[in-house]
Amino acid sequence: MAGRPGTQVHVHSEGTGPDTYVLIHGIGVSSRYFRPLAKELARTATVHNIELPGHGSTPKPRRTLSVPDYARAVWDALDELGADRPILVGHSMGCQIAVEMVNMRATAAPRLVLLGPTNYPPERGFWLQALRLGQDTLREPWRINAVVLSDYIFRCRPPWYFRTVPAMLSNHIENGMANVQVPVVVVRGIKDPIVPAAWTSALAHLAPQGSMAQIDDESHVMMYRSAAEVAALCRAPASHGSSRPGDARRKSGAAI
Repeated sequence: MAGRPGTQVHVHSEGTGPDTYVLIHGIGVSSRYFRPLAKELARTATVHNIELPGHGSTPKPRRTLSVPDYARAVWDALDELGADRPILVGHSMGCQIAVEMVNMRATAAPRLVLLGPTNYPPERGFWLQALRLGQDTLREPWRINAVVLSDYIFRCRPPWYFRTVPAMLSNHIENGMANVQVPVVVVRGIKDPIVPAAWTSALAHLAPQGSMAQIDDESHVMMYRSAAEVAALCRAPASHGSSRPGDARRKSGAAI
């Protein structure tokens, strides 16, 4: 456990190597759905799998946290661990946290990987988000649904989840993308109803060194079954320039 009192963070660390990866989960869940990706990356690198304040086994803060609050809490934990120039890998709301982290410390992370970034502007609202989440549940394997739902209900628990939703919806990730001065790849599962291809393309084009990729046969929690493909994207610096396509597909996990 690390971080300031009141915003404690649990960190599950494994592996060794020249690179350090930090995995930042989404709203309501925990580090558990990142375990396949963590194990894959840990073959050649150090991996810190984060549990945000109020999520998983981490204590609930006394006050509701904003997305920047979560970002500061993760930086505090990484500072305590002595993590040097970590590659930030965010999923869902974790993408918003990762972008805030890079905006706070422009050169502290060498690159950024955004998996399924949420808060698509035309659908910013609780009921539309709930509808998309329900649609995604029908497209995910039962194993990941069991992990996610048990995290929501028994570990994060509904009161903290519903306190966090307004913070997520009020944070507009696109406002921070232009300030991300490191390579960033924006990734979605091809079947993801929460994250349209146009949204990932727009975010990739906002970042000066942005690119996008899609994982075939996957939905929102793409890194659970396709850990090897997602790990390949994490390891490869994002491409950038005028050749960034808006809707390219790749099962191999290579950035495009």
